[in-house]
Amino acid sequence: MDFIKIIKTSRFLDPARGFAETKRFSEVRVDPLTGHTSRVLDFPVKELGRENLSRLVEDSRAFCPFCPEVVKQVTPKFHPDLLRQERYAKGEALCVPNAFPYDENGAVCIMCQQHYLALKDFSAGILEDALQCCFDYLKDVVLTQPDMVYQSVNWNYMPLAGGSLIHPHLQITASSSSTNYYTDMVPALERYEREHGRDFWSDLRDEECRTGERCISAEGDITWLAAFAPMGVFDVLGVLHRAHGPADVHEDLLHELVQGILHVLGYIDSLHMHSLNMSLYFLLDNSRFVPHLRICPRVSIPPFGTSQINYMKMLHNETLTTLKPEEVCSDLRAVWHE
Repeated sequence: MDFIKIIKTSRFLDPARGFAETKRFSEVRVDPLTGHTSRVLDFPVKELGRENLSRLVEDSRAFCPFCPEVVKQVTPKFHPDLLRQERYAKGEALCVPNAFPYDENGAVCIMCQQHYLALKDFSAGILEDALQCCFDYLKDVVLTQPDMVYQSVNWNYMPLAGGSLIHPHLQITASSSSTNYYTDMVPALERYEREHGRDFWSDLRDEECRTGERCISAEGDITWLAAFAPMGVFDVLGVLHRAHGPADVHEDLLHELVQGILHVLGYIDSLHMHSLNMSLYFLLDNSRFVPHLRICPRVSIPPFGTSQINYMKMLHNETLTTLKPEEVCSDLRAVWHE
């Protein structure tokens, strides 16, 4: 397995050094499966200050359809031709149809009754109940719609990450149509097996464990890695080796998954970041596609609140970051084993 880094050198005359020649280095990293490239920049990283979100949170309480006083009056119910239940519930979690779905089966899982939680305040119970609620919905979808094989559980937390409501909620999709992520991954997995005669996910685990540079944890049934070619500021990858679909995420595996997510949430919070995107991917009709999760924090760049997404990501589909995955791994590994 190849982990390709292309080192780029820029030279210019620097006014801060009397116009002496200065060099800056950056890396182009190539994803070992898909060939997707990411760029790690030589850019001074300033520690983010913790943002005061109290005004944003309070303003959002004016009308929140997910708060417990109104949620059952203002959220839709699933159609009886499609699902066995009008709504799905587990603990405080409640799964309802998405009134503005991205696909033919779109649902929203309201994670808890609290209107707002800081990342460090999410508990194992909240996450386990919410994810189990999502899995119960996804398992029922395929009973009447067996072609809904592209399934995912997704999280846009806070407006900076595309969340339209503050109240913690997950978005669930079950579709017969692939997103570009699956379109890139599936042929790449087939090509890898054809060329190497082995399973990509096992090779990835073995190689990352061997080098130790980006392997956060490989204990239990999930391998946690800092992705070599990140899809965001940093990109934590969790691979569920012994599962295929939502029905395979048994109680112990769910607990292991949630503990890993909590570690990542705590680490993101420790960096004074408060937003993230997360996706847990399933593909039910392809044994090569192993369920896996990706978590990427979202940030705005001070002092002007500049978006981290510029033309490189938006129009070239090229990720930029100033954080080396190996350094992220080292920091997260320390948190993981505390």
